Amino acid sequence: MRPYLAIIRPKNILLTLLTQAVFMIAASRTGFLTVNWSNIVVPESILIILTCCLTAAGGYIINDLFDVDTDHINRPNKRIIKRHISHKAAIFYYAVLTLLGQICGYWAGLGIGLFASSIAILLYFYSSDLKAMGLPGNLLIAFMSGSVIYIASRGIHEINNAYFAEYAFLAFLLTMARELVKDAEDIEGDKTQDCETFPIVHGTKKTNILSNVFLATIALFLGTASYLLFVDPFLNVKEPFNITAWMFPAYLTLILIPMLLRGIFMTAKAENKRDYKKISKWLKLTMLMGLFSVLFSQP
Repeated sequence: MRPYLAIIRPKNILLTLLTQAVFMIAASRTGFLTVNWSNIVVPESILIILTCCLTAAGGYIINDLFDVDTDHINRPNKRIIKRHISHKAAIFYYAVLTLLGQICGYWAGLGIGLFASSIAILLYFYSSDLKAMGLPGNLLIAFMSGSVIYIASRGIHEINNAYFAEYAFLAFLLTMARELVKDAEDIEGDKTQDCETFPIVHGTKKTNILSNVFLATIALFLGTASYLLFVDPFLNVKEPFNITAWMFPAYLTLILIPMLLRGIFMTAKAENKRDYKKISKWLKLTMLMGLFSVLFSQP
């Protein structure tokens, strides 16, 4: 049973679930610690979360099915298919989870259903072809990462400053940076399969530079937002010293921006598989901390 859980990347699925739940809650706040739970649409919100989690889980399985040979080199100790789960069982598992994701999607509404179908199809072609093409595959995964946030807005009645579009854009940029780092980490196995990922075609130095461009763009965006949000309380005549107004820019300035700068520093120095593995984990932690930042935004 354990391999069947491990193959769907439970930590990543939990992060997807947490992301959508947090944004739905953040968009339904009436105060810093008060939530208007009636603003969350039930059962549609639950079905949206299940749709994304089940479709993503199926995506991880189909990815591993196409990556059996490369994982033998890149992750020899973490291979699951043909080691703990047979090829036929993995295909059946993929089909069941993907089908359940489609059912939940169309149950939530035609728009969500079509979204689920599109993502499932794109995940299949990503695993079969696009991943080996480098940037097109990276762009697709980054787009889907951002869409997970944006689609959560369909699970609420009214949006109260949850910044869905802004966070979806930042998630896109951060995922692009991490995907490039992961490609650099997997360069040895990808070469054996004649993949044309960005690190293989252009080298790891240019990969580091491009990844840092995305991270620096996020840092600049957050820096500008922090400055404007710090200034805003001074311009607020009614509540010039509203402490909750300071919490969001303080979180961005003291936590997220330093984490991004450390990621830039680590990437600039990266040379080997171990370095890129550490960066990938650090950027994943940055994503998690970025997720919680929305709870500090002023409703």
